[in-house]
Amino acid sequence: MQKAMEDLAKAHGVVGSVGGAYVDGKPIGVGSAGSRLLGGKGGKIPANSRFRIGSQTKEMVATVVLQLVGEGRLGVDDKLADLLPEVAENDLVERAGEITVRQMIRHTSGIPDWYAGKPNPDGSEGEDPSFDVFDFTTHYRPLDLVKWSRARPRTGEPGEKWSYSNTNYTLLGMVVERVTGHDLAAELHGRLFGPLGMTKTYLPLKPPEASRGRTATATTPTPTAGRATSTGSTPASPGRPGEWCPPRTTSARTSGRSPRASCCRRNSSES
Repeated sequence: MQKAMEDLAKAHGVVGSVGGAYVDGKPIGVGSAGSRLLGGKGGKIPANSRFRIGSQTKEMVATVVLQLVGEGRLGVDDKLADLLPEVAENDLVERAGEITVRQMIRHTSGIPDWYAGKPNPDGSEGEDPSFDVFDFTTHYRPLDLVKWSRARPRTGEPGEKWSYSNTNYTLLGMVVERVTGHDLAAELHGRLFGPLGMTKTYLPLKPPEASRGRTATATTPTPTAGRATSTGSTPASPGRPGEWCPPRTTSARTSGRSPRASCCRRNSSES
């Protein structure tokens, strides 16, 4: 494992790496390689550093959504326009009256992605992010992320085909908050992190929460309703509904692809 991490740390665009080995679900060791900063600076990355798990947050958000469905508080065929009327009233999501929770979970809604500065012609996620991926201080409002996708071409008819879109999970995070009356971080903690004993995992609501303590700094924010950080020490704390930051990737990289934004509000008290 150690050699594999050292080889990874030498790869182009990679600063360092953190890894763990498991046998039958039980940890047998952790290690790290490379440096904390560019150019070999900043010292070695501690093996117990926190790291952002990026789009794996989507699986957690989907789990919470399905728990709400199981509780009868939400339906997989409920329409986006009924759950979040503002997105239809303000024309933030085209055909919001036809798009269902099921389609957003499955990435079959046809809603374009908000990540890339220049999306692909078919509206799907492009490669280059539309914001500074090394800026860990800017706060993004979910509704602003949704707005950035509005002028982009739809990826298909509602339910027609699969096309990965961060916007789906930004909206699902907002749905969770609207249905429960709690912020997404609190719901993730109360429903998943707490019951499962994930004492070192949390969802930062806004800077500088994501950079406290020993953290393996990643480059690009990943696409989801939020960002969960693992191997940390701070549990998710309540925040204001409708607020979170876009997530980031798991490895400490200086370049690579992953989710996104533009049109930002810098250091805003809004999420």
